Amino acid sequence: MKKRLFFCLLIIFSSAKIIAVNLYKAISIAYATEYETSVTFPAGYAIGDYVEFLRVNPTSAGASGYYQISLSYTRGNIASAATHIASISHSNPNLWREIGRINNNPYVGSGTNFTIDCNTQYANPRFRIRAVNTLGVNTPIIVYIKVISINVNGNFDPLNITGNDTSVMKFLPMTADWDLYVGNVFTSDGASLAIKALQNGNVGIGTATPDEKLTVKGKIHSREVKVDMAGALVPDYVFADDYKLNSLQEIENYIKEHKHLPEIPSAKEIEKNGLMLAEMNMALLKKWKK
Repeated sequence: MKKRLFFCLLIIFSSAKIIAVNLYKAISIAYATEYETSVTFPAGYAIGDYVEFLRVNPTSAGASGYYQISLSYTRGNIASAATHIASISHSNPNLWREIGRINNNPYVGSGTNFTIDCNTQYANPRFRIRAVNTLGVNTPIIVYIKVISINVNGNFDPLNITGNDTSVMKFLPMTADWDLYVGNVFTSDGASLAIKALQNGNVGIGTATPDEKLTVKGKIHSREVKVDMAGALVPDYVFADDYKLNSLQEIENYIKEHKHLPEIPSAKEIEKNGLMLAEMNMALLKKWKK
């Protein structure tokens, strides 16, 4: 009797374990993480032609998606490939924007034929592939596409909607901001901020609060620095014969009153606003004549 009871319990336990494993597997595969497909652009396709090929379903409120979209294709025996990153956030309008690339391997000596657009419409985010060039247009081109969901994605819904759109002028942000922390991974020391990028496009090196397109907290070591002076007024006019110079007495009087050269910022101004190299060099060039 005890043996029979033991075997019954063993069978029940084994069955429960199998059910639990199967249930775990079912839950695990309920979320789609990868999707592969291909689309064919026929011979004679035009710039702006597109194929809307996929709808995605981010799990959290339909708006938590982060996707990597890779594509590859050949023109004859010449290969091209690219990888794009799409960030889908909450309550977005029905708007198509091009997705930025983190990797791009174009045709040798030429450009890229196709790009990826994303429509982040709330509860209906979708992807399409769009022609931006017509290299090899005389033959059909098969484009292989692989989509990877970085965040949890409910499922992938294949689409096959075609059309032409040349109105896309904006890019989809890859992220709201970006940080690169570096350090010794073998010690318990904390990492140091190497690069910070903000929403406005400002980039900081060694600082989390860049106030210009590039802000560096520290020294810059460079072999050469080129300053673009397009449109600037270079003061060669001071060398003209009819240019009126200030007298030495006028300059002396100005220095006694203001404690710095005319048209040159004071130490307090430089301390407050920084030193603008282009402006300072032009001012010094102007003073050279005097």
